[in-house]
Amino acid sequence: MVERADGRGERAAELNGVASALAETVPVLVERLSAVRPARLYRDALELLERPLLGHVLSMTGGNQLRAARLLGLNRNTLRKRCRELRLAVPGRSGRAPGGRDAAPVP
Repeated sequence: MVERADGRGERAAELNGVASALAETVPVLVERLSAVRPARLYRDALELLERPLLGHVLSMTGGNQLRAARLLGLNRNTLRKRCRELRLAVPGRSGRAPGGRDAAPVP
């Protein structure tokens, strides 16, 4: 592989390594998931990848949902919906109560 001055050749090689590792893992994943709940194989496999992916990107952005959504190529509302469906904690605004109303002051 020809190394480019901008480092893209090295990054492409790293991504190929990750892709190879995933490809090697898929048969084991399919075998185990299909033994448990075969009718949900696709959904369960995606959830296993999506949960840590969303969690990591949210962590990378300090919980900033808009930045995380942009990195993922998602709409912010889609990110929030997927986090809710996966039961991932979505950082809220401090000082705000659920439903968007101001929280009552603590005595």
